Amino acid sequence: MTKNDKETILIALKVYRGDDLERATSAFRGSDLTQQYGESGNTRQQILDNYRKHVTKVESAIRAVEAAPYDS
Repeated sequence: MTKNDKETILIALKVYRGDDLERATSAFRGSDLTQQYGESGNTRQQILDNYRKHVTKVESAIRAVEAAPYDS
């Protein structure tokens, strides 16, 4: 993987990670997390849990790309 490829992949992963977890955490602060959120069919806690899983997977991928060596 070239340096340019690595940088591009890292940018894409960071954009894909997004800020949904932080935004939901802020929006749900002080509210009952057991309540269903809108028409989503999920509780606020389930939504937060899903965002946390997404962040964990993306951050793992970021670490893997960062650890990958450059082509010579």
